[in-house]
Amino acid sequence: MFKKILLVEDQQSISKGLKSILNDLDIYNVETSDYCDNALLKIKASLAKKQPYDLLITDLSFKDDYFLKTIGSGEELIEQVKKIQPDLKIIVFSIQSKVGIVKKLVEDYAIDAFISKGRRESEDIKKAIQLVSKGKKYYSNSILTLFNNSRNISQLSTSDTLILKLLASGLKQKQIPEHFKKNNIPSGSKRSIEYRLQELKIMFGAETLPQLIGIVKDIGLI
Repeated sequence: MFKKILLVEDQQSISKGLKSILNDLDIYNVETSDYCDNALLKIKASLAKKQPYDLLITDLSFKDDYFLKTIGSGEELIEQVKKIQPDLKIIVFSIQSKVGIVKKLVEDYAIDAFISKGRRESEDIKKAIQLVSKGKKYYSNSILTLFNNSRNISQLSTSDTLILKLLASGLKQKQIPEHFKKNNIPSGSKRSIEYRLQELKIMFGAETLPQLIGIVKDIGLI
């Protein structure tokens, strides 16, 4: 079981609730931080003292206030932590539900668990800690459902994503072929782009291009 945990959460009520859950698991060496910058300093200090944390539990979203920050999100914190302590176990505890962000954390940063804040959070946190301490992964049901419903994302090509980003940036559909041509990007004919956009609308259940852009934005794809 974990012996030294760092909890990064800016809501005191949530932080206290998490500490209570950890105490139920006989884990009492729990340090907290309201800010990601301070959390990174704590991790660096623990490494310098050769008394490293063996688990990081962090939210992803933090409210802006008067405190000057260089790290504004849990995602940025995780990226920095992985550079200095790549073997640190990490559990994300967040209300975040954009599949693009969740997939990035899982695939690029190899987080060990993702727990959605909600009704079953206490049960999920306990399960996650028990499994992660044994070298296993854990994701709450809402996150598993999110992954299952996002299989379409794996079917997207680089050019698909580029087309969606160009539309989201304000470019008209008829302007996209010229952009492809100007930048020597293949598969950029007017017909192929029209065909692919029609396929994307079907894939994501959108009736119009604005609706398609709204959907892919909501899931964090662009």
